[in-house]
Amino acid sequence: MRLNRSENTKRNIIVGEIDKISGILLPFFVRTMILHVIGAEYLGLTGLFYSILQMLNLTEMGFGTAIVYSMYQPIAQNDTKMINALLTFYKKVYQRVGIAVMGVGMALMPFLPRLIHGAVPADINLYLLYLVYLSNSCIGFFVFPERKALLIAHQRDDLGARIHIFTQLGMYLAQAACILLSKNYYLYALMMPLSSLWYSLLCAKQVRKQYPMYLGGGRIDPGICQEIKKQVIGLTIRKAAVMSRDAFDSIFVSAFLGLSMTAIYANYYYIMDSVVMILAVVKTSMAGGVGNSIALDSPERNLQKMHQIDFLFLWISGWCAVCLLCLYQPFMILWLGKNMTLPFEMVVLFSVYFYVLKMGDIRTLYGESAGIWWQARYLSIAEAAANLCLNWMMVQWMGLKGIILATLISYFIFNFIGGAALLYKYYFTQGGLAGYMLSHMKYAAVTGVAGVITYAAAWQIQIGGLAGFALKAAVCAVVPNFVFYLAYCKTKDFKDSMTLLAAVRKIRW
Repeated sequence: MRLNRSENTKRNIIVGEIDKISGILLPFFVRTMILHVIGAEYLGLTGLFYSILQMLNLTEMGFGTAIVYSMYQPIAQNDTKMINALLTFYKKVYQRVGIAVMGVGMALMPFLPRLIHGAVPADINLYLLYLVYLSNSCIGFFVFPERKALLIAHQRDDLGARIHIFTQLGMYLAQAACILLSKNYYLYALMMPLSSLWYSLLCAKQVRKQYPMYLGGGRIDPGICQEIKKQVIGLTIRKAAVMSRDAFDSIFVSAFLGLSMTAIYANYYYIMDSVVMILAVVKTSMAGGVGNSIALDSPERNLQKMHQIDFLFLWISGWCAVCLLCLYQPFMILWLGKNMTLPFEMVVLFSVYFYVLKMGDIRTLYGESAGIWWQARYLSIAEAAANLCLNWMMVQWMGLKGIILATLISYFIFNFIGGAALLYKYYFTQGGLAGYMLSHMKYAAVTGVAGVITYAAAWQIQIGGLAGFALKAAVCAVVPNFVFYLAYCKTKDFKDSMTLLAAVRKIRW
């Protein structure tokens, strides 16, 4: 079966962006309520718990991605029997992983006070609140986890996104009511596991309706089982490096700088991560299509397509980085006031951090779709170890700046450079790594120039408040894109990517 990749991608992006934008705006308002109604320390606890539970979910993320990867080939071959066997295997392993995550999560409870510098809010039982967050994290392991993988593998993420929009709207409205009416943080937290359960049940119902032929049952070949286990190990190690960028950072801020600084850092990170999530929709919307393309098309054709998509994605990423540079501080002042802001040098670091994170996204998508996880295991271990060691050393030397710089250094060396080298070694074996690296250096340089010019233009606007923010946003909408156009309009990358965009615009659905 050849999926309708362009149509699916377009549909996934539109619905996915609605999902992500609502998932940014709704918690933004709830976070603001928490800050003004009950205090910043509660947000610090939320950030800490999320960081701990992210690390506990490493195995789930590895197995989930591996099982989706294993479905690409049988979907392309219309092998229903194989997909049903994979679903049965997936469900059994997921349940075992969920039990392990729950056990390890509960074993960590005695160490929670050591991860907090300073006092916990007087009305909070740290352990009880942690159990609520832990239950939310574990629900997905036990309630139809295998069904959601089918949507991703068939590139129908939009179906899950529609359900997610509906359930998260209900959750955030309920959370806002809990904060405003009762000021009870326990009730606020309890809405999360209830919403997760609701989402899983509705997803399972939708999948049964969309794909009634997939009922589960059967056994997979021992060789395939062994290959999946091998990929899971590689993926879990890979995800450990990814999670260390977020989880270790928040944990080190909490342990060395306190809950109040954790809350301020989390506010800045929340804004950056919101933009990351919006762009992530593009990547996830294409995942099933890229996997289908790798199963059916040649590496040469996929390399050409990757370059086209990479150019467009980095144009958008560069524009977002420039907007962060120019609008971060004015927005934080409007939102929370000057007393909850960080120095401008931190704004520069967050903007660079964002761009460097996005540099390797499309290459990572092709690497994941090609199943290059086991080969990357040592590189991933090196990234996680470097990030942990650099965090510990640099937070004591440079404070918050050191934490972000540590993550930037470890990511750029081991993930971007090392990850690209592996992809060209094991999949794009026809070569081209040097050209890939040079093109990215060019994109980064152009983005840097656009950032300087745009910031200089926006700095001339001395009007404060919402009007000043709107004028600076208008500058950011025009100036960097004009610089990008001047820099790229005569290049082959630009012409090839415009051809791709023209084809996508013609699609009707």
